[in-house]
Amino acid sequence: MGQLVDNGFSARAKEYEKDSLVQKNASEELLSLLSIKGSEDVLDLGCGPGHVTRKIARITRGRVVGADISEGMIREASSAENNPPNAVYQVKNAADLRFEEEFDVIFCNSTFQWFLSPQRVLKHCYSALRKGGRMGVQSPATSMYCPNFVAAIEKVKRDPDTRHVFKTFKSPWLFPESTDEYRKLFEECGFTVAHCSLQKETGNYRAGQVYRIFRSGAENGYLNSNFYSITPDEAYIEEFRRLVWDSIMEQSDDNGVVLLEFTRIYLVAEK
Repeated sequence: MGQLVDNGFSARAKEYEKDSLVQKNASEELLSLLSIKGSEDVLDLGCGPGHVTRKIARITRGRVVGADISEGMIREASSAENNPPNAVYQVKNAADLRFEEEFDVIFCNSTFQWFLSPQRVLKHCYSALRKGGRMGVQSPATSMYCPNFVAAIEKVKRDPDTRHVFKTFKSPWLFPESTDEYRKLFEECGFTVAHCSLQKETGNYRAGQVYRIFRSGAENGYLNSNFYSITPDEAYIEEFRRLVWDSIMEQSDDNGVVLLEFTRIYLVAEK
């Protein structure tokens, strides 16, 4: 994950824990798969504001390092009043990790899709793990990672006020279409894949919640000027957000509730 994806996340550090509803739910499943225990040392890669890092640090007596490229996220994590003594936070680019056999577990929740050089990141992760260690990954997956958001972006693509600029957008995300593709990626970097599954997850959310979920994650890519050849101006950003909101409202029922769907990869790989 390079500097390109930091812009939006630093600006949203204070709101991220509150708005990242689906990411928090998915983290519970990943924690269950990894079954962290005892005094295991853990790297939380892409830790955000540290809310899950703190939970991990209460599960294990070992050292827990929360790493994130976003300086704003690390400031937010470090300043939390309820940080356990075994949790520390560091600004790190996943593509430039320099740990050597320091961790028993790497926890990577809702971050892997942002890695612009996944092989490079995985090789560093492999080096960071002790022999017998494991890495757990959860992230949105496939080109239809969230049909609700894909439908909203279709409106942006078609609208006469946004289509010219959006045509220059280049997706920053890694969205393999199958478990075989994920498995191959990890195995080529030396890992043995112990678990790999694509899961469809649905939940009912108020329209306003869905919009905040969109802004907590996907919008950091869709409105990041680094991923456009024409720089989005304020008029474009305002219209983009209006179109996304309109689409979410169109998807809601008479009570203002949206059935939100995500496809996610859950993977555990061992060294």
